[in-house]
Amino acid sequence: MKHFLFSIAAITLLTACSEEPGSTENVYDLAAGKAIAEADCSACHGMDGRGATSEIPHLTAQPVQYLIEAMHAYRDGGRLHAALQDMTTGMSEADMANIAAYYASQAPLEHTTDHASAEVADSKGSDVAMLCEECHGEKGISETEGVPNLAGQQPAYLIASTLQYKSGNRAHEDMGAMLTELDQVDVEKMAMYFASQSAPEREAPSFGDPVAGEADSASCGKCHGAGGISHRPMVPSLAAQEPVYLVNASKAYHNNERTEESQMPVKTDEQINNIAAYYATQAMTASIEDEPTGQEMAKKCDRCHNPASGNRNPNTPSLHGQSHDYLVKSMKEYRDSDRENSMMHKMSARFNDEMIDALATYYASQ
Repeated sequence: MKHFLFSIAAITLLTACSEEPGSTENVYDLAAGKAIAEADCSACHGMDGRGATSEIPHLTAQPVQYLIEAMHAYRDGGRLHAALQDMTTGMSEADMANIAAYYASQAPLEHTTDHASAEVADSKGSDVAMLCEECHGEKGISETEGVPNLAGQQPAYLIASTLQYKSGNRAHEDMGAMLTELDQVDVEKMAMYFASQSAPEREAPSFGDPVAGEADSASCGKCHGAGGISHRPMVPSLAAQEPVYLVNASKAYHNNERTEESQMPVKTDEQINNIAAYYATQAMTASIEDEPTGQEMAKKCDRCHNPASGNRNPNTPSLHGQSHDYLVKSMKEYRDSDRENSMMHKMSARFNDEMIDALATYYASQ
């Protein structure tokens, strides 16, 4: 029964179990549920509800109605798992209710240390960023002519650009080889670090007119934002950017040496110089706050998933003490739309792999 009951989504409640005549409370046969659990479920979930491996979720102390609906989803094909579908197809509604009630009645598991609970020991974003700072400057603030700032950029843009250099889809004599050893998580950490930095305005360069550049940049602001501060994930900010880099990049776009899906407005060389001078003299604020801790992110999740909440939906699972690897797997599936739940996708869309790991680590340690 590997991966049994591995959704953390809230599913519409359709509880079906026996009731005493005249009573509105559900009545469960815990002994019958224990017998079925021992025969069919214990190999993967144990009799105490603990997942046998890190990718099998814990069932203990979960809401009865949530567990019932998870079994309904397997039985009806809403969740794909051939063995679980075969098993639940032969179960009555009373069987499912009794299994759910048995596991829900078990005491919460004591936390045990595994990869789930250990703090991530690998490098921080600032450590990965050191690889880039030799050229792009401390904290991503470039002091080298023709080399762009990375400070304050949109993280999604930094991630996409870095991966293009790494794969060779974006040509650069040195970048591809330098990035070879970085994996996806390293790239995300680096991007989040640089995105959380700010850059001061620069002195006006020896070329261009910043005052005229403000007017000339009107068409640029449609995409790059007021003052060159972008609020669109895949559009870079231009504020406080190294001016020679801006000139070179603008001319490369106009000469079709670099391409974008959206058409770059045509400018004269004088206008390009003016725009570069204007943007260089604008301050750049961080595009994100410092990366939040798992505990800070959990505050939003706890609005629905906190077992201590008196108004928690009964078919919403508890995340406290759940397996780290299972939580990581589930959150990535929601983020990447491999699991259907629009609210969960919206909540997790901004999470990179490191943030998901931090959130899973926090919950696994509870």
